Amino acid sequence: MIIELTKEIKVIRPEAKAMFPYSNSVFIDDALKGIIDCGSGGRAYREIPVKEVELALLSHYHFDHVNGVSFFENARVLAGQEEEIVYRDPKAYMSYAGFDEWEKIMGKVERESFPNSIPLPDDVPVKRGFQYIELDGLIKDGDIFDFGQVKLRAIHTPGHSPGHYGFFFEKEGIIFSADIDLAQRGPWFGFECSDFGQFVDSVQRLIDLEPRVLVTSHRRIFDKENDNIIKLLKEYLDIALRRQEKLINYLSEPRSFEDLSRQDFLYEAGDNTPFAVFFSRIMIKKFLKHLEENNCLLKLEDGYYQRI
Repeated sequence: MIIELTKEIKVIRPEAKAMFPYSNSVFIDDALKGIIDCGSGGRAYREIPVKEVELALLSHYHFDHVNGVSFFENARVLAGQEEEIVYRDPKAYMSYAGFDEWEKIMGKVERESFPNSIPLPDDVPVKRGFQYIELDGLIKDGDIFDFGQVKLRAIHTPGHSPGHYGFFFEKEGIIFSADIDLAQRGPWFGFECSDFGQFVDSVQRLIDLEPRVLVTSHRRIFDKENDNIIKLLKEYLDIALRRQEKLINYLSEPRSFEDLSRQDFLYEAGDNTPFAVFFSRIMIKKFLKHLEENNCLLKLEDGYYQRI
């Protein structure tokens, strides 16, 4: 499905829901044709001239944003400079996720063969997990891309991942915020490379830009005429901040990481599969790191934590 925001700026929504392994894309239909993210699926991309797309910008390296790069065979592919290594090194890819820490975080729970355990739709052209992508260039904060009538600015918004970028069509007041997505469960920062403190700062950066339109990777388009975008961004962040507040209250006495990992108030309940638990425990680690950096807790010698 194509949703036209302006004559040149169009949102490409997957035929199915914009949830893993899919994500929304933005098609720039200008003198220079471009695409932001490549996870909308082959059926969705039939509606645009894929062979005419000359530039593909990747918001970050996660599978649901890059799995359709091969559809754009004539495009130069650019991604954040902070994540260059994970497009070419499978060991770095696994390390960024934290899978090499599985036993430390999960104990004796066996790690399933996640990348190939669940079938993918037939319009997703690659298997889950690492895929080598040859980048033609790197994106850094503040880079300007000129497509003709349309210009956009790269906004470094780390936290979800180190090289996570949003893209700001400043003249039109439109931001593609990628996985700062206003999900009802709140922010997701469940990989080892994630950082909750950076996520907080990145959401604030979007708030400061005061967008007229917010396009996310996995939800609908938010328009200032109908939505209080600033309020929604603050409420989205508050979901995680309230969980962190519960954590610091629980640390009124020394607690181990194992103890904290058993507290279901710290993450979204309902999914108890090994990978969901693993990612939730990483998010607890990220809360602890953020609190320690802000001098809110002590890490004791015996591996326990306590609030100051």
